[in-house]
Amino acid sequence: MNNPLRETLDKLRGVELRGPEELANFLKREGVQFSGDDLSTWGWFLTSRFGRYAGTFQVPDWLAAVFRELIKDSSPTTICDPWAGIGLLTGFLRETPGVKESLAFTQNQSEFVLGKMLVPQASWQVGEPLNLLLAIDKQIDVVASILPMGLRSSHPLTLSGSSGDRVELRDDLGNLLLVAASLKLSDDGIGLFVVTPSFFFSHRSVLRQFGVLGLGIEGALALPSGTFAPLTNIPAYLIVVRRKRTTKMFVAQLSADTNTNNQIIDNFKHDREGGALELGRFVDAQSFAGLEAIRTAERFAVAEQRFGALAVKLEDLAIEINLGRFGEDFSFPSKDNAIFVPLIGNSDVRDSVDDLSLKKQNYAQVVVDAAKSNARFVARFLNSEFGKELREQNKSGVVIPKLNKQTLKALRVFVPDLQTQRTMLEVEARIAAEQNTLLGLQNELGEYRRELWANPQSAPKVNEQVNNLSVRLTGGIREHTAESLEQWFETLPFPLASILRAWRAAETRDFKTKHEHLLHFFEATAEFISVILLSAFSSNEPLFASRKQKLIDSMQKQNLSFQRATFGTWKFVIEHLGKQTRELLSEKGKSPENSKNDRSLCADMFSDSSLVLPESLSRKELANIISATNKMRNDWTGHGGVVGQDEAQLRNEQLLGEVQKLREVTAETWAETQLVHARHCRPRRGVFENEVSILMGSNNEFVKETRSMATWLDVERLYLSNKDSGRALKLLPLVQVGPSPESAKNACYFFSRVEPEGARFVSYHFAEKPELRGQFDEATEAIRLLTEV
Repeated sequence: MNNPLRETLDKLRGVELRGPEELANFLKREGVQFSGDDLSTWGWFLTSRFGRYAGTFQVPDWLAAVFRELIKDSSPTTICDPWAGIGLLTGFLRETPGVKESLAFTQNQSEFVLGKMLVPQASWQVGEPLNLLLAIDKQIDVVASILPMGLRSSHPLTLSGSSGDRVELRDDLGNLLLVAASLKLSDDGIGLFVVTPSFFFSHRSVLRQFGVLGLGIEGALALPSGTFAPLTNIPAYLIVVRRKRTTKMFVAQLSADTNTNNQIIDNFKHDREGGALELGRFVDAQSFAGLEAIRTAERFAVAEQRFGALAVKLEDLAIEINLGRFGEDFSFPSKDNAIFVPLIGNSDVRDSVDDLSLKKQNYAQVVVDAAKSNARFVARFLNSEFGKELREQNKSGVVIPKLNKQTLKALRVFVPDLQTQRTMLEVEARIAAEQNTLLGLQNELGEYRRELWANPQSAPKVNEQVNNLSVRLTGGIREHTAESLEQWFETLPFPLASILRAWRAAETRDFKTKHEHLLHFFEATAEFISVILLSAFSSNEPLFASRKQKLIDSMQKQNLSFQRATFGTWKFVIEHLGKQTRELLSEKGKSPENSKNDRSLCADMFSDSSLVLPESLSRKELANIISATNKMRNDWTGHGGVVGQDEAQLRNEQLLGEVQKLREVTAETWAETQLVHARHCRPRRGVFENEVSILMGSNNEFVKETRSMATWLDVERLYLSNKDSGRALKLLPLVQVGPSPESAKNACYFFSRVEPEGARFVSYHFAEKPELRGQFDEATEAIRLLTEV
């Protein structure tokens, strides 16, 4: 941004503005001029000050770049935006080489006034956009627009088809604008429109008439969830329209990553599929049901290999299906081997009528043929993340999507063969029996503790009871528990596993050193999880910008900051962003459509379609563990004095108990998600082949492997990547892993604080070089972005 514009923006921060027209007058008095790139900054300002009143939507830089790249080879001289708002998109695209005329239409007088101020080079017209389009008496080279979403048209649009027949279209206003504008395209012209998924799914969509109108869709590029947040989380596609019929359509998943988007566009222009779905596939436009449906089909193929059997329709397993009814007198018939499937929402399938959480009219009883499957297996599959996705996809209805008898019958499930089921049930019964035994022992120990502290005179008696219990636990149980815990260490990311390795390597009776290692482990865990949460939220700039102020204000009230980060800082981040993550994942108080959009947004933010990572890291139990260990640290630090052997041993055991709780809470977190560090990348055959180091476990000699992914990984950053998804979450540079400056050994360092000369990082496991000080420009910039509103 040039200096005069920066000065103008600074002046505006303290100016009371009641609408876009007042802003236009202010800018006119200041005499400022805007380039296309400047409009991005002003778009953020306008949407934050005025919301939708300031135009349609903010156009993120990466999306503007995609528009520009798609029209670059068209050599346009005339462009048009029939729903221009205040001209943000027009301002970007009018700077394309060769453009001589830019048409910008709006039906809002305030947008017209401000748009003429921001993009005076465009030919602005105010009026009913459909009428303005129909009045154009020349062909347009490029029509580009972020169309209105869900806005109904008051009247149909009647046009002449390619054969001369009259065609009446009844659809949302945005889709009618799309057709009217596309019919104004030159023979080689291109139409670029942002549309909602209903464009493909709705039975009354103008898409059904494209063949009659002589139009075709060459591409449909899905926008990341939350592209237009916080104004809306509605999913959207950028479609490419031509004035010619097409037999296939290129689909892909755009992102905020420039390299990924450029590869997608290159695949599109060269009529080439990418190796990963995100980088491009060809489909039939009329039968396209969204990228998620394609992902589901691929997951079915993987599941079939895992189960060794094909998916089965629920109607093939069911003897009967009984829908619930209204009324207190209704009850389902008593049937063995039955499950109860919720028809609305996404709550769990139950295998007992006593466990229903909704009213009975919102369930269907499915009686499963015992010769084919145990009902519990069907319920378990339908309650998995994959099963919940399938239930959601099978729902019909616009206002309240729900399952009905027919869609329920078509629901596909995976169940192993009966012999495998019987074996699994036997093993599960044994596991339950052993869990009950352990629960009994835990209760017994709890009783000993209560007796000890209720009556100090009982100490000798309790000690004897504990000794007797200890004898009963001999026979290798302790050794096995220790080995099992160490095996779990090796499933953790290296920054955490390396600290536990240091704890394990300490002298057996050196409890002072051991408990200090565990304190460091929990502080590092708090920071590592915080970095993941902050990385996920900041990956969606509009969403994070709308929530950052509250985060900063809440931290300041508790005298916390990122500049001088403490255990308490990271504890607060986990509590704050954990709660916001749970809200995104929750269905409570939301329509099914909004719930689906929020969960999709969460999946994109964390680059985890399974949602295992966000669900695990946002659990209240995890925040409780971090809070408890932070309190232990504060209590012990404030206590002062020399820590004796008995006290150190007690602290070690208390912290070890929290480690076991953490193990239980994060049991599934690292099963499929890995911490990786890119070594180099090679674009090949439409995909990115990234050679990565797998930073899992405590061994500092990292395994290398090549992964075909949908993105070009930065060799200077760490990522979290699902083993098979081809996606990755770029982590903020607040955790560093690599060879230490004075050793060839790989070490891990955590950000500690900002200093006058740069930043300070500390290592909790590498004694040879326990801290690093230096510029760390990326880290200090990350802290600035986290704290600057």
